[in-house]
Amino acid sequence: MSAAPPRLLCFDVDGTLADRFVRPTVSNAAALLRELRARYSVRLVSNATSESHSRLFELLHGLDLIDAPRELVTPVRTAQRVLEARGETAGLLLCEEAARGDFAWFREDPEGPAVVLATEAHTLRIADLQPAFRRLQAGAKFYALQKNRYYARKSGLVTDLGPVAAFLEYASGRRAENLGKPSPLLFESLAAEEGLALSELVMIGDDAEFDASGAAALGLRGVLVRTGKYRPGDELRFAPPPTAVLDSVAALPAWLESLESASSTQNA
Repeated sequence: MSAAPPRLLCFDVDGTLADRFVRPTVSNAAALLRELRARYSVRLVSNATSESHSRLFELLHGLDLIDAPRELVTPVRTAQRVLEARGETAGLLLCEEAARGDFAWFREDPEGPAVVLATEAHTLRIADLQPAFRRLQAGAKFYALQKNRYYARKSGLVTDLGPVAAFLEYASGRRAENLGKPSPLLFESLAAEEGLALSELVMIGDDAEFDASGAAALGLRGVLVRTGKYRPGDELRFAPPPTAVLDSVAALPAWLESLESASSTQNA
């Protein structure tokens, strides 16, 4: 039986479509997305957490990479849906000021049922993490908006939420539930919105672990691009391997055409 043809394309943003949200990664990125939207549903799926959803949309709209706010998927949307469903919308919030506007639905309460690690917390000291550690020790649920290890800035690679989550996990003995890529909660929600199976989704990104391998492990196609944080040999470091490795998103239409051609041949 042939694999289901792709119907929803999920693009990582930073390093894949845009360099630090200020310039396109490839010169024809806007035209490429317009072409693909004529044939597929498209979502921009970012694990960026240091800026608000509205600010990220504003930046991407200014680059002509996005049409509507619903096309931008960030972990905070998954967090709201999951925590509201579980009745855990109160507790400790570790968050940069620039992103707090996304958490109007979350009530800060030192005795609440949840600890939410929302941004990479570069300004926090170990002493600032002690209330969260003690609350986790007391039985609070632990959520991390994502667990990326690092990301790229102009000055070079810097640590992301993952190392902070690992610190609190090790200290408290409580595992953080991941709400960003490659969380099944995020991708299952996207598939349900479109009435699709996970196998009909494609995740395209520059992070071999969280974009490509993580998506492939869930049953999506995971495409790795050699831009952004990609380093030579990344495609060999994780299992399962990427479904495909492309020089950049500019090569995606040709790859999709090859999939459709192969599917047509198998079904003939």
